Amino acid sequence: MSKGNSNLFHGTLGTTVSGLARPPESYSDRGVKIPDHIKAMIDKLPKTGDYIVGSTEDFTIQDVSIMSKETGVEFAKVTIGNKSYLIRGGQRGAVIPKDLLRKMSPHNSSFDFHSHPYDDDLIPSRADIDAFIDIKQRTRQKSSMIISPNGRKSSYNENGIISVGNIEHTIDDDYKKALAKLFGGNIE
Repeated sequence: MSKGNSNLFHGTLGTTVSGLARPPESYSDRGVKIPDHIKAMIDKLPKTGDYIVGSTEDFTIQDVSIMSKETGVEFAKVTIGNKSYLIRGGQRGAVIPKDLLRKMSPHNSSFDFHSHPYDDDLIPSRADIDAFIDIKQRTRQKSSMIISPNGRKSSYNENGIISVGNIEHTIDDDYKKALAKLFGGNIE
């Protein structure tokens, strides 16, 4: 991601997939209704660099995975004190605004996670590692996470991947019905 044209640059997070890859087909394109609270968050983040503020419980890893699949772009979540910030990135990276970075300090802040918009893209890019190192110096946190649109996650630090796993999902009845319609089968 280019450092140009933005006073927000510092701590760019980037995807590792080549420019030839395409994000997975969105839920909307496949006829699956996304939850209203996720649509509302996407609507509040129309362009790269925009961010919204919520409580520390807002902007779950599951929500952001869905948002990344729906939009085809990266998102990053940081927590400072009792507030969380969800930042919209682009297809190849997200930028943590300087004003948020300045507020981050030990014992009150964390770089919770960021998404990559490609299925199974869990490897931290050089930009991801560099951003983590910068944030670690501010917060002293030990690791952060990358999530992908297909429900996978990795924990990483300045040395690379620590672990890989799946995002735990709680699926409501409407979503089960949509999946059954999309893929066939019965709901139990």
